[in-house]
Amino acid sequence: MYPEKSISLSEAQKRLIEVWGKLAYSWGVGPTMAQIFALLYVYPEPLDTDVIIETLGISRGNVSINLRKLIEWGLIHKIEIPSSRRSLYTAERDIWLIAANIVRKRFEREIEPMNELLEELLQRPDVRSDPHTMKVLKQIQEVLSAVNLVTQLALPVMVTADREHMLRILEYWRRRLSGADASSLSGQLPGDFREASGDSLPS
Repeated sequence: MYPEKSISLSEAQKRLIEVWGKLAYSWGVGPTMAQIFALLYVYPEPLDTDVIIETLGISRGNVSINLRKLIEWGLIHKIEIPSSRRSLYTAERDIWLIAANIVRKRFEREIEPMNELLEELLQRPDVRSDPHTMKVLKQIQEVLSAVNLVTQLALPVMVTADREHMLRILEYWRRRLSGADASSLSGQLPGDFREASGDSLPS
């Protein structure tokens, strides 16, 4: 049932693995980690470490490290085989959950530490006595708070069972905002905009 040696990939599968590796770099995912995930995602059956090593030409140590990271990120699943020391790995198939997990991990790794650092700096006596520095740090904090809010609102949408309904609502607002004059939106809340237009949200 499971391949014992190297597997054959189509040209399209090879290209997807290459492209995913480049794309994932911009998401903060290492290229090796991305390539392993892409292999597990495009191949229909679970694969073991030896097959991954042989197929991608990556060292055993590098594969082991990145498999652990992928499990930690919630991007792949480990399958234990009864009466065997061998384990199999398969990718998470829900692409929306994959995207949500990547966003969540990047937030934990990058935004949360920055928020903690800003809180620490804002409590320093030398900073509190410097109005300019206080203003700059608070402005950065406001931006990060906005990013935090957007992230917290977006993640449930990405993993909800009623995703199609949420996507229709988002598409509605995308069309409305892209068709509106920028100056008319300044300082205007979405609710005000909806009431002013007389339109209703999609059901």
